Amino acid sequence: MPLGNVLQALIILTIVLVSSVFVGNLFRRFNQPAVVGVIFFGLLIGTVLALSPHSVKSVLLSATSKSLIDDVGQAGLLLLLFLVGIELRTYGKSGERSPLWQLVPCVAIPIVICAAAAWPFAHRLVGPDHNPLHVWLFVGVALSVTAVPVLVLLLKDLGVPAPIPGVALGIAVAADATAWAVVTGLILLTTDLSAVSVTALCVGVALLLTVMFVLPRIFQRWFQGSEQGAPFVVAMFACALVGAAATQMFGLHPALGAVLAGLFFPAGLANMASQRAIATVAEMLIPAFFVSSALSVPLQVLGDLFRWSGLLCLLILIIAAFGSKIAVGLIAGRMQRWPLATSAQLGVLLNCRGVTELAIASIGLQARLIGPYAFAMLCALAIVTTAVTAPLYRAIDNRTHAMPRQDVGQVARVA
Repeated sequence: MPLGNVLQALIILTIVLVSSVFVGNLFRRFNQPAVVGVIFFGLLIGTVLALSPHSVKSVLLSATSKSLIDDVGQAGLLLLLFLVGIELRTYGKSGERSPLWQLVPCVAIPIVICAAAAWPFAHRLVGPDHNPLHVWLFVGVALSVTAVPVLVLLLKDLGVPAPIPGVALGIAVAADATAWAVVTGLILLTTDLSAVSVTALCVGVALLLTVMFVLPRIFQRWFQGSEQGAPFVVAMFACALVGAAATQMFGLHPALGAVLAGLFFPAGLANMASQRAIATVAEMLIPAFFVSSALSVPLQVLGDLFRWSGLLCLLILIIAAFGSKIAVGLIAGRMQRWPLATSAQLGVLLNCRGVTELAIASIGLQARLIGPYAFAMLCALAIVTTAVTAPLYRAIDNRTHAMPRQDVGQVARVA
C-alpha cells in the first residue's frame, strides 16, 4: 500500500474527526446534545461525498480512505454499543424497578403504533428479503428505543428533578433491552446459519462463552479493589472485541456481540473515570461510522426521500414515533399519579433516540432486513426526534413555572 494513500486517508479521517468535535460543541451552545451535532455532521459529510462528481470524489475519498473510515467507524460503533450494554446492565440493577405490568405497555405501545404507521409504506421500506412483516416489526422496534447514553446526558444538562429520571431510565432500559432482543431474533430468523462452517461455529461458541463467563471472572479478580487506569480501559476494549468476534463467527453482526459483552461485564466494576475514558475514544471514532453509513446509501434513495411521497412517509413516521412516546409518558404518569405537565415532560425525554436507533438501523441494513430507503428514513427520524427533545422539555418546563405567576396576577387584578 503506497505511503501517499495512507497519509491521504489519515488526513481525511483527521479532518472528519476534528470537524465533528467542533460541530458538536457548536450544537451544545444552542442547548443541544453534542451527539446530535456529531450525527448530523457525519451524515452530512457522507451525503456530500456521495453526491460529489466522480473526479472530486476520487481525489477526496480514495479506496484507502474509504476503507480506513469504514474500519474506524466500525470500531467506534463497537465501543459505543459495549458501553450501551454496560449501562443497560447497570441501570437494570440499580434503583427501584417498576413492576412488569407497568413496563409492558410502555414498551409495547411504541412498537405497535410505529409498526402500524410503517404498514402503508412497506413497499418502500422493505429490504432485499422482500418480507413486509420483517419491515413492520423492525421499524416499530427501531423507533421504540430511547438512547440511554443520550438520555443520561439530557437528564444532567436539563437538571430534571426527581422522580422523572428514575422512571425515564427504567422505561428506556426496558425498551432498549427489548429492542436488542427482537433485533437479534430477527437476524437469527433471517440468517442462513447452515452456511457457517463447523470450525467457525466452534470458535464462535468458545468466544461467546469466554466473553460471558471467563473474562468477567478474570476482570473481577484482577481489578477488584485496585486502581483502574489504562490497563483496565484496554481490558474493556478487548472484551468488546471478543464479543464482536463471537457473533461475527456466527455470521451475525459484530455489534450484537459488543452489546452482549457489555451486558455480561461485571456490574459496578467499571468506575466513572474508566467509562468516561472509553466513551471519549468511542466519541472520537463514531463520526467515521456516520460518514460510512451515509456513503452506503445510493443516490437514487436520496432523491426519493425528498419527493412528496418520501416526505409524507417521513412525516407520518415522525408523528407516530413522537406521539407514541408522548402516549407512554402520559400512561406512565397516570400510573404514578403525576400532573399532566410532568407526564408530558417524561414523554418528551423518551423521544431522544440518538445513536441507538442509528446503530440498530445500520444492523438492519447490513443484515438485509431493511433497504437503503428505510435506513435513510430512520437516520432522519433519529436526528429530528433527538434534536427537539431538549427545546420541548424546556418549553413545557417554562410554561409550567409561568402558570402560577399568571394565576397570581389574575387574582390581584380581580381584587
